[in-house]
This record gives sequence, C-alpha cells and structure tokens, in this order.
Amino acid sequence: MNRGIRSSRLISYDDTARSPPMPIPLRNRHSDVSGQRSSYEGGKKEIITKNIEQLLICGLCELRLTAPKMLNCQHTFCLVCLESCLQKQPDKTYLGCFTCGAKQLLKDADLSALPSNLHIDNMLLMMHPTPTLSSGHLSPVTSYQLENSRFSEINDEINGCFREKILALQRQQSELLDAAQGILNDAICSHEVVREKIELLLVSLRRPIVGSLDPVQLYLKLHKDMSIILEEVSLWGQERILFNREKLKVETLFGSPAQTGAQVKRSSSSRQTPIKHQLHPNSSETTVAQFYKNHVYKPRLMWNHCQRPSGVSFAPWNHESLEKPLLYVAGSECRIVFGINKANGQIMHKITHEELSYPQGLAFDAERKEMFVSDTWNHCIFVFSHDGNLLRKLCSKGDQAGQLRSPQGIAFSSDDFIFVCDTGNDRIQCLSTIDGKLHSQFGRLTKDQLIKASQTKTTARMVDLKNPTDIAVQKDSSVLVLDAGNRRVKMFNRFGEQLLEFGQTGTINGQFQYPEVIGVDPAGFILVGDGGNAKILVYRPNGQFVTALGSRGDSAGKFNWISGICISKDWEIVVSDYKNHAVQLIF
Repeated sequence: MNRGIRSSRLISYDDTARSPPMPIPLRNRHSDVSGQRSSYEGGKKEIITKNIEQLLICGLCELRLTAPKMLNCQHTFCLVCLESCLQKQPDKTYLGCFTCGAKQLLKDADLSALPSNLHIDNMLLMMHPTPTLSSGHLSPVTSYQLENSRFSEINDEINGCFREKILALQRQQSELLDAAQGILNDAICSHEVVREKIELLLVSLRRPIVGSLDPVQLYLKLHKDMSIILEEVSLWGQERILFNREKLKVETLFGSPAQTGAQVKRSSSSRQTPIKHQLHPNSSETTVAQFYKNHVYKPRLMWNHCQRPSGVSFAPWNHESLEKPLLYVAGSECRIVFGINKANGQIMHKITHEELSYPQGLAFDAERKEMFVSDTWNHCIFVFSHDGNLLRKLCSKGDQAGQLRSPQGIAFSSDDFIFVCDTGNDRIQCLSTIDGKLHSQFGRLTKDQLIKASQTKTTARMVDLKNPTDIAVQKDSSVLVLDAGNRRVKMFNRFGEQLLEFGQTGTINGQFQYPEVIGVDPAGFILVGDGGNAKILVYRPNGQFVTALGSRGDSAGKFNWISGICISKDWEIVVSDYKNHAVQLIF
C-alpha cells in the first residue's frame, strides 16, 4: 500500500493552547548585548522543541505517538494505528509503510512483537511523561485511539448478530405459516370425512331390512353412528386459531371467547377467591370428617361439552401452556378424551384414535407420562403419550389370563402395574403396564382359570365379585373395588386377600342403589358415586359412613347418573354425569 508523504500539524498536549509563534528577535542597536543573547537563546530553544514535537507525531492519526512501533524502514507509528490499518486490508501477510511505501512481511499477525523505537520512547519520556496503562488511568488521546480501533469491530459484531436473528426469525416465520396451513388442511379433511359419514348413513337409512338382519341391532348401530356424527358436528366452530405474539406460536383453542349458556356454566361464587382449607394428607380422620360434614360445597364449574361423559381424572403433570395439570374427561359417545382447564372449562387437549370405540376409565403413569384408557367395546386398554400419540394396546377379548371382557375402571399402581376391572368376567386383573402380562387376579374364577394360574405360578384367588365397575388404590397400596352387582365396597391387598367390606342396598343415606364409581381423597377417605340415589357418599378409611353430597336434578350441584368421580389434592371433587351430559367441579 503506497501512500504519499503526509503533512503533519503540531498539537500541544499540555494544558495550554497551541504554542505561540516563535518570536522574531528585533535588532535594537540601543539594547544591550546581554538582552539580545537571552532573546536569541530563547528562540533557539523553542525551535528545537518544535522539531522534537514534530518527530513525536504519528503520521496516521496525526497525534502524539502512543506505544510506538518501528518498521524496517525506521518509520514509527502508534501500535493501535498499525493494527487498525492491518485489519482493514484484505492481505494480512505484509504491512506497508504509510510514509515511504516500503512493504514489510509479517510472520505473525500480532504487531506488538514489532520493535520499539528507543529514541522516540526516550524523547516521549523527556518531553511530556504520560500515565501508563499500569497506572490505572488512560490519557484522553489513548482512550480515543482505543475506542476508534474498536469501532469497526463493534459494527461487524452488531451486523453479524442481527443477520443471525433475522435468519432465525425467517425460519420461524416459515414454520408458523406451515403450521397454520396444516391446521386449515386438517379442518378441510375433517369436514369432508363428516360429509361422507352423513352420506353413508343416509344410504343405510334408505336400505330396506331384509334377510337375517336383526332390526334391534341395526337400530343400535344406526343410533351409534348418528350420535357420533352429531357430536362431531356440534364441535364445529368451537376451534379458534390464534397467534400468540409473545410466544410466537400458533395455538388452537376450543370453545367460543365467552363460554356461556349450554357449553360452560360457572356459578357466581366461582368468580370469588376460593376458600382455603387447612386439610392436608396427614390430617386426622376427625378433622377431615368434620370438613365433609360442615363444608358448604358450591359448583365452581359445570362443563357440558360432550355427550355421555364417563371417567374423569387429573393428569399428574403440568400442561405446557397453563403450567398446571389438566382435567381429563372420557367422552364415551364421541370417542374422545378431552383435556380441559378446570378454571374455565376451556378444551386444551383432545386425544382420540380411529380404533378407540368407547373410552371408559382413565389412569396415569406419572414417571413415563403415559395415559391408560379402558375401551369397553374393544375389550382392551389404549396407552397414549402425554401429547396424545398412541403408544400401544394391551390385552384382547376373552376370559383367559391377560384377556378382558368389557373393562371399565382402571387404577395405576406404583410398581408399574395397573389394576383393571374386568367387568364382563367378574374379576380384577393386575397387569404389566408394558405388555399387559398377568401378575395376579381375583374374582369369580373358573376351575380351569385356577389350574392355569397354578401352572404359570401367578397369584389367583376366588372372591365373590359381580360386575365390578371401578377401582382405586390407597396410599398403603390396598385396593378398593366397587362391587356394583353386590352393592358393596371391598378392600383387598394386591394379592386378592380381602381386608374390608361395607355397604348395603337401600335408598337412605349410606346405602347403595346403583353405585358405579369410586374415588379416594388425599387423606384416604372413600367417595362413592351412586347413580341410583344420585348422591356422593363419603366414608372413612375403615368404611364408616360420614355424609352424603348432592341430590337428583339437572342443575348445578345436582346429579342424574354419576358415571365418574375423582378428588384433587386440594379436595376439589369432580363428578361426571352420564344422563345430564355434564361434568361438575365442586368445592
């Protein structure tokens, strides 16, 4: 890089302004000789000072040299100025002198290795000593040069940073547009599927009944198909697609902006701050019993967004957008498991599968984040991941070990087993959550079943059970079975040995008419949903009756047929009503 010799200007670095012009000595024949000599010496000193100052000026920044470095041609420049110029030129293998144009090959890009000009260093110290970097203070000139050298680097960093961010935002924009288009395509496809179902149903209705067709079975099939279509049509228009500007995410919300009327009803008390209680899992039985007797339960939510709900349960993990667990409801008629926000009834998640026919009971594996759904019509257990993907199916139809017939209630055990109410076979089976292999069974077992259990060395016990419909596991791993056919609640250990039994048929408080579901609160109290009496019956852990909640009706706080029950860790009671097509959360 060749550049011409640059002119320099002298800058004073002391507190005064520019140096005054050199005084011209006046010859006065009347002045004395000593005065003339003093004036001449003073002028000569100022000329020398100017010449020295000019030697100490950098030819690049035109300021006093700072950390001077000497090139092979003996010209000296500031280290910072040399580094800045080297950074700007594309070829970093050489450095050209900016005074004479001579090129100097560089072995290392670190210019601090260049030799210092000892004469310049000594003159700098002699003229105006400046604080060094080790003193902890920088002169204004040094600070200016450092900032100037970093300016281009900062610009490059800023430009590079924003280029990366812009590219990332463009990629995210493309993904969001694809997601929105995918939702639209799914909606169009769903619409076409429903239209095809309607057309097929109309064809079936016009076809005459001939041959060996059973009119009753045909009517039931047509009724089922019609119910499914009506349920799907009723959900049209309830999905709202929103763009979350804060999270940069396309979200699908279910329900209208103001969910009122026939969809979600909230009592006036739900707008108030919920009453806090002092209960905890280790509370005494007397304290919990007094709470159930004296607490005034009020419905906080009445959700009637699906036909014929059955099993209900809280997930043991938090939903990603709510940071709290969802309440899951099994919609038996619509073949969908709904995940809803208990605060407002908003549908946050829907789980279904083309093979799912009649979801009934719900259970969860907190460690693996898996959901177990019993299918009464398919005689099996569906296992879904926490995001709704089908992982596996357990069991098949039959009466042998590991086979089911019309299963209903299920409960998860802490040692990777699930207890299943094999309702059609009048027994309880303890199965592996991985492959459905039988671990133990108890109930009305046949002689053949007992012999095979002995041969396979699995636990089997003959117990009087008739149409068991629901099951729950206590904190001490004891198993509570609702023996609906015998109108009894029976407690067993995991091997089928009976520990406790209570309940009797009747219509007064504490008696059963058609009990169907059972739940356990955090303190071990037992809650039984009796559809025949339209009440929730509360019992101590030892089976002693405490109180009854609710009455028959179709308004908030009343029931028509209780088909599901669960109790949260905050003693919130969730009840599904098969005939009222509603789910209530009371507290």
